[in-house]
Amino acid sequence: MKITIGIPAYNERERIGFLLQNLLIQVDTDGTEIIVNSSGSTDGTTDEVVKTARALRNSLIVRIIGGKERMGKTAALGEIILQATGGIIIFIDADTVIDKHCMNNIVEPFSKDKRIGVVSGNVMSLSYEDNIFSFMSRFQRELHHKLCLHLTRRNLPPKVNGTFFAVRKDVVKHFPYFIVSDDEYASWCAQNKGFNVVYAPHAIVYTKDPTNLRDYMAKRKRIYCGHLLIRKQLKYVVPTTGTRNVRSLFLRLASKYWRKIPYITTMLFLEFVCRVLAVFDAARGKVPYLYRVDSAKFRST
Repeated sequence: MKITIGIPAYNERERIGFLLQNLLIQVDTDGTEIIVNSSGSTDGTTDEVVKTARALRNSLIVRIIGGKERMGKTAALGEIILQATGGIIIFIDADTVIDKHCMNNIVEPFSKDKRIGVVSGNVMSLSYEDNIFSFMSRFQRELHHKLCLHLTRRNLPPKVNGTFFAVRKDVVKHFPYFIVSDDEYASWCAQNKGFNVVYAPHAIVYTKDPTNLRDYMAKRKRIYCGHLLIRKQLKYVVPTTGTRNVRSLFLRLASKYWRKIPYITTMLFLEFVCRVLAVFDAARGKVPYLYRVDSAKFRST
């Protein structure tokens, strides 16, 4: 089974080389292609990709999609789909650090069951600064992991994580303009076509999370607005949109971190504010420009 690894990379010159090196260690180069979409980058991301591929003598399996205009992550993923030749496409953000065997672990479910259309990876936080926003980010990553395990035990589709997930190529043909949550759109497509969506807890990658108020609120508002737009356009409810599946898991996790109750209380307040703001954005009927273009990249980076 040929694999395509798709990497949206906007201004990731400092990180993309490290990711490519680690990917090429894990994959079978005879059955894998890597497509990096660096459209709009102005920091030399494309040059770094070429330099790294040549240094590792794997320039033949690494392809680049370039362009002067920055269209956003969803558009970048759509271009990767159009050019991919693999039967399975693994999407991974350029600023992630991959764990040992994570590529095999995210592909393995497809080989075991042809009814599987999407596999979500397990994304953990690299933000370990001793402040409230780092704690909230880590808390939500752990809650997401526990929710996915809980839904899996109940034979329900998990919440797909857009930082690291894989799809069968025929599941998603393209991403519509109104889509902000590309991960959950892929999940909807798979379920709509009769495929299963599963969680691979041992397919682990690490990513940078917000460590300040501005980035934290921007991220939470964008995520929830994306979920609301999917519900509005597709009539699909993302597993984390409601509180039914989350409430008991949240209370258990909060009891585990009872010493951080002031942080947890603040997190709940900010979540409420972000959701209210997201409702207003979604009600406009148009996808806000920053949501489409900035996507998950923090404005401070």
